[in-house]
Amino acid sequence: MAGIFGKTLADLTSVMNYRLFRQGIISSNIANIDTPGYKARDASFDEELTSRLQLATTRPNHLRSPGEPSGVSFRVKPDPFSRIGNDSNTVDLDREMMKLTQNQILYEASSQMIQSKIEGIKNAIRSIG
Repeated sequence: MAGIFGKTLADLTSVMNYRLFRQGIISSNIANIDTPGYKARDASFDEELTSRLQLATTRPNHLRSPGEPSGVSFRVKPDPFSRIGNDSNTVDLDREMMKLTQNQILYEASSQMIQSKIEGIKNAIRSIG
């Protein structure tokens, strides 16, 4: 998917997919706020970020990288900042709403970046014609 966008479009698409995935996890937490014993969860993007930050080997004398990323992987884990309530439920509505708002803002930012890339290409095409 590189083409005229380079890696930017593929990376932004991965970020948007992560934001959609995380939206579902947060929504599930909110939906289960009254479920006794429910443990709040969150999504992790750590493995993907680490694999993106690894150095690439371009010459035989370079140090080898542990491997190329094989696609985007998200991990669901217990929310480490959750507090246990009287019914052993760890969902904090204020915290979940804050995460939901933050996630939405970051999703919209990624969307705007993609839109500006496309607009740049459209403007370049218009200037040629």
